[in-house]
Parts: sequence; structure tokens; C-alpha cells
Amino acid sequence: MQVYLVRHAIAAPREAGFIDDGARELTPEGIKKMREHVAGLAEVGVQIDEIWNSPLVRARHPAEILAAGLEPSPPVRILSFLEPGGDFEALRVRLSQHTNLNGVALVGHEPYMGEFTSYLMGGDRMLMFRYKKGAVGMIEIEDFAPPLRGELCWLVSPKQLRLMGKR
Repeated sequence: MQVYLVRHAIAAPREAGFIDDGARELTPEGIKKMREHVAGLAEVGVQIDEIWNSPLVRARHPAEILAAGLEPSPPVRILSFLEPGGDFEALRVRLSQHTNLNGVALVGHEPYMGEFTSYLMGGDRMLMFRYKKGAVGMIEIEDFAPPLRGELCWLVSPKQLRLMGKR
């Protein structure tokens, strides 16, 4: 399975008067850039069967943008395991139950995305990966049984995604 890890794009700052951090939305610039990132993924032929996203608004909206920019448009599902502090092991089990899917995109937050990347590659959080806002990584996993041995195939910055979409 190809697991695409996607960090949400630019969201409203915390000090913008939001009482509920989960309600922060993407900024207009974040929406524009996320569409450009998705165009880059589409340009290189990324195929995603399902998109799973954190329930926080700033992750739900990019998931919808991602689905709208791919052909065919994959279904989007909210998954609480992807919110900050979510359970890695529960997410691993969920992925292992969907091995019929070739590609799954996980849309979430930092440091969760970076730590989950490390987890998928070796079962712990010892490696350090940092996803900029809108960055995407892809890990190939043949077997979700411990010990995990995912292979990081690529980690693409937002700027690289935008350039790929302008081909």
C-alpha cells in the first residue's frame, strides 16, 4: 500500500480569536496553495483510493481539496486517530484492515505527520521528519504487522509540489 502523509495548508493563526483550536480554517492563501499542491500530485499521476483526515477543520478542508483535484475523486473519511495526539497503533490497525486499497492519503498535523512517518518506517518515533504546511510524503508498506518496515519513497516540500503542478 502507498500511504500518502499530507500536512494541512496554512490555517488561521491561533491568536485570530478562535476559542476552539479545532475550528481554525485555512486562510485564502492556504486554500490557493493547497490547490496548487494537489495539481502537482495530479501532474505526476498520484492515485489515491481513499482520503482519511483529522476531524479538525484545517485538515478536513485540504482533504476535500485533494479529493476534488484527483481523477477519479476518492472518498473522504474523518478519522479521529489523525487528530493531534491520536493513537498510532489504532491507525496502523485501521490501515492493516484496508489492504485492498492501493493508496490512502492521511491528512493531518505536525508533529503527528512527522512522527507517524518515523513510526511507519520502524515502529517508533526515533527518526525526525518535519512536514511544512502542505508538504506530502509517500511511504510504501507491504505488511502492517509489527515490526513495521515501511519505505519512505519521497517527501516533497510545498514549493516542489507547486512547481510540479506548473509543468
